[in-house]
Formats: sequence, structure tokens, C-alpha cells
Amino acid sequence: MKLLQKATFIIYIQYSLYGLLWIACCTKGYSQAGNDQWIETLNQTIEQSQKYDEEKLIKIEGLYQSFPQNQQANLFENYLQLYNEYVFFNCDSAYAYAKKLQETAVAANDSSQMAYAGMKLGFVLLSSGMFKEAFDWLSNISTHHLAHDQKAEYYTLLARCYYDLADYNQDKFYSPHYTTQANGYIDSALVLFPEHSFNHRYYRGLQYIRNFEFDTASHYLAQLLDQTDLSLHQLAMTAATLSDVYSRKGANDTAIYLLSRAAIADIQSSTKENQAIFHLATLLYKEGDFKNASRFIQKAADDAHFYGSRQRKLQLSEILPLIEAKKLTQLEGEKRSIITYAIVITLSFVLLTGLTVIIVKQVKKLKSQQKVIRKKNRTLQQILTEKEDLLAEKEWLLKEIHHRVKNNLHMVTSLLESQSAYLEDNALSAIRDSQHRVFAMSLIHQKLYQSEKVASIDMSVYLHELVQYLQDSFDTNQHIRFQFHLEPIELNVSQAVPIGLILNEAITNAVKHAFPPATDGIITVEMTETEEHEFLLSVADNGIGYPADFHLQKANSLGIKLMKGLSEDIGAQFKIKSHPDDGTRVSIVFTIEKASQQIHPSSLAHKLD
Repeated sequence: MKLLQKATFIIYIQYSLYGLLWIACCTKGYSQAGNDQWIETLNQTIEQSQKYDEEKLIKIEGLYQSFPQNQQANLFENYLQLYNEYVFFNCDSAYAYAKKLQETAVAANDSSQMAYAGMKLGFVLLSSGMFKEAFDWLSNISTHHLAHDQKAEYYTLLARCYYDLADYNQDKFYSPHYTTQANGYIDSALVLFPEHSFNHRYYRGLQYIRNFEFDTASHYLAQLLDQTDLSLHQLAMTAATLSDVYSRKGANDTAIYLLSRAAIADIQSSTKENQAIFHLATLLYKEGDFKNASRFIQKAADDAHFYGSRQRKLQLSEILPLIEAKKLTQLEGEKRSIITYAIVITLSFVLLTGLTVIIVKQVKKLKSQQKVIRKKNRTLQQILTEKEDLLAEKEWLLKEIHHRVKNNLHMVTSLLESQSAYLEDNALSAIRDSQHRVFAMSLIHQKLYQSEKVASIDMSVYLHELVQYLQDSFDTNQHIRFQFHLEPIELNVSQAVPIGLILNEAITNAVKHAFPPATDGIITVEMTETEEHEFLLSVADNGIGYPADFHLQKANSLGIKLMKGLSEDIGAQFKIKSHPDDGTRVSIVFTIEKASQQIHPSSLAHKLD
């Protein structure tokens, strides 16, 4: 490890000037005009993708025909060749031949082959997005059964598992830990790889990227990309990984050029297990090229479906509707857009009205079922021998009630999400705010039917999850950090619903208005018991604060009116303190005795008027 660190430092000093010059040349050389040519080449390659796939299938069929019939001696090697052809082409087929490798190894009682087959199974499971299953397989492999080069492959596979897990979580607590573990496995693999081999250079460059040493990473990967003996798959891996450096630096033209090269190489090699064309579509979408972004994201979706990658299908499900909606908006004329906008708004209000009626009916059903439960409770007092059975039935009914209410609220959220694809500006923002309010209520019912305690909810867990949802919805990871001081306080649903809605409005206001664009900030969420049975909920930011002439009593914004009204419903003291130097602090103080009224949907609707 010390020798590697010294060598890395010497290389960094030696090539630092060269790296800066290389980056400058790439950024200047691959302009928008140059990228247009690469994108056109990629479009032409997509048109020929079926031909490349047919050639791939012909090659696989040739392998089948070349294997001698009923020959057991080379059966493991034959299955390994077929696995290698399918591993980046089709997940199900690759998994099938990995299983055949395992069965053959078990039949031969060959420990080395069994370990190697298990490693191949782990790779396929990881590529399909099945993290737990991949870790289960890999954790059972003993490295002393693996050959020298197989051990290096095993360590890089474990590193990829932890890198992918860190990318999937994207949090500040676990992701750094996963990255550290992955870097450790990369170190183990680098000791085994020949120093000037492709794998040594590629994984060294990847490790530098994960450690945010972008200049050093570009030295390794740029030199590797200039080699003329790379396979199409190696070319695609290198170009796609190097594009991440320039994407992080904001050099989007160079990133688009590299991703285009990677995507072309993937198509020509019939590699369906890839990320290049997906990232290219995402980058073009941000650049405003919706036409090409739509075509490339559709190709990425086709490849993910063909290969069977669950993780990429999930990623695509998030961005595909956005790209298609942008493309549709771009193609429509101004008059048609206005008409469609009006129709969508009208239908949205009609839909919301209908959904409100459904929710009211569900609440009435809930009250009716609560009467049934109370009646059964009285019966329980009279019939002691049936007490346990009736109590179990009561809890089941309550869970079912909360489950149904949660499902209905989830349906509201889904319908709002469907409508938001056709909206823009204030209408889209209003729909998003409504989604957040519905989610705040839905999360409470979800917690109640999932918990053993059907009458109360742990607010420290609920508020933390609600804030995490809002943080993800507003994409605040780059500029706004959240701090928590939440005590384990349990409240019933009549208190939890308005508190969740108040928190939603306070955080939404802070995210939208407290911090100017590109400004870092901190939002602190606190819920504590200040005295016996008296509680404090506080949301504070260090932003710009309200204007100097702001008065709470005269404020008529929807968010403030809703927070004031909900505070009155639970008998809470509602305060807003704001100062340009200290930011804004929204707080409510309430007691259990005063917060006894059940929140009804009609009451919530009144506060939104």
C-alpha cells in the first residue's frame, strides 16, 4: 500500500501540467458542432443495432454448433464461453449458463470451479440490480480456491458491489462507508493485476474518481483511451468512466463526446448491460436537446428490458416521462399548448374534487368501523373468555383501515404525478405542493398499519422520513443540508396529521424562499418535550429571512394560512421569527390535552380556501 501511494504521488506531480493541458484541449476540441457529428453517428449506429444483435446471435449459434455432442470433458469451458457471450447481452441466459457452470462444478466436485461459478452468478445478479442476492453469493466464496487472476476479478466485483450500493443510496451516512470498502477491494485487486494491463489502469483511474482526484484520474483514463488495442467493450468502459470526470467539472461538451463514443461501442458489441446511452440521454435532456434525449432514453429502455436489469429500469422510470413530456411540449404549437393546458387544469380540478369525495367517504367508513370497534370493546368487557380474539380483530380492522386510507392517498399522489407531466410553472408547483401534503398524510397511515401500535406513531421516525422525502423531491443535496433534533415522542393520528402538514409547509417555504439560487444553507428540524405533556416543533433556516415589513397577522400566503389554521385545530401556539442575519424560525407549542380534535378533510379544505 505504501509503495502504491508513493508511486501515485510521483505520477500526480509528473503529469499535473500535462493533465491540465489535456483537459483544456478536450474542452476546446469537442465543441457543440463536433458533438453533433458524433450524435449523428450514434443515431446511424442505433439504426444498425439489429444487425449487430443478429451477428451476436449467429456467433452464439456457431459456438453451439462447434461443441462436440455428448462430450463431458470440456463441458465447464463450453458453458463458460456461452456465459461470456451472454453476460453483457442477456441477463436470463447468462444466469442460466452460470447455473450450468455451478452444476457442472458440483458434479465434478471441483472446489475451484465451484468458487469461480459462484463469482459468475454474483456478477449476473449484481448487473440485474439484485444487491442482496449478489452479496449472498459472493460472501460464500473462499478466495483460496481461486486462481491468481480470478482473485483479482473477485475483488473488482466486490468493489463494484459497494460502488453500486453507494450510488444507489446517495446519502451522507452510508455511501462514504461503502466507497471506502470498495476502494479497499480495488487496492487488493491492483496488487494482483499486471501493472501495465488494462484492468490495472482502468480500476486505478476509477478509484481516483471515487476519491475525487479528478485530474489524476483523467491522466490514467485518457492514456488508456488512446491505446489502439482496446476491445469495443473496454473502449466503452473507459470512455464512459472518463466522461464522469468532465460531467462533474461542468465540461458537458467533452462528456457528451465521450458518452457518444461509449454508446457507439456498446451497440457495435451488442452490450445491453450499459449505462453510457442512459447518461448521454440525461445530459442531452439537461442541455435542452429533447429530440435526441428522447431517442437515446428509449434505446436505453429497450436495452434494459432486453437485458433484464431491474436497477436501470427503475432509473429509466424516473427520467423517461420527463424527457417525453419535454419533447411533447417542444413539438406542440403555442395555441395547442394553451388549449391543452386549460383542459388539463380543468380535468385536474374535476379529478381532485372527485378524489376529495372519495376520501371523505373513506373517512366516514373509518368512523363507522370505529363505532363497530367500540361496540366490540364493550362486548369484550362483558365476555372475558372472548377478550383475546376480539382484541386481535380490533387491531386487524384498524390496520386495514389505515391501509386503505394510505392506498387511497397513494392513488391521489399517483394521479397528481400523472397530471404534472402536462403542467408547467405555477400549476406544476401547485400540484407538487399538493403531492407533498397528501404524502405527509399517507405516510402516517402507512406507519400505523405497518406498526404493532395502531393508535400512535413515533414522530422521530415519521418526521425524519417526511423530511427525507421532501429533500429528494426538491433535489436539495447540492445546496441545502438538514439537521435534526428529534426526541422519541409518540402521538396519535389526530395530532400527527396536522404536525406533519405544518412541517411540510415550513420546509417547503424554506426550500423555495429562504436561499437564493446556488446558495448553501442549513435547515434544522426540532421536536422536543419542553415540559411534561408540552411539546415544541421547530423548523429553522439560516436563509435571508422574511422582508422587514412582514407581519404574521397580515400574511395571507397559502402555506402560512394553512399552518395557522392547523395550529388552531390542535390548540397550539404558532410563531414565526425572522431576521435577515439569522434566517427564519417557524415554531408551534402544543399539549396533549388541547390536541384532542380529529382532523377532518373538510377542515383541511377550509384552510386551503
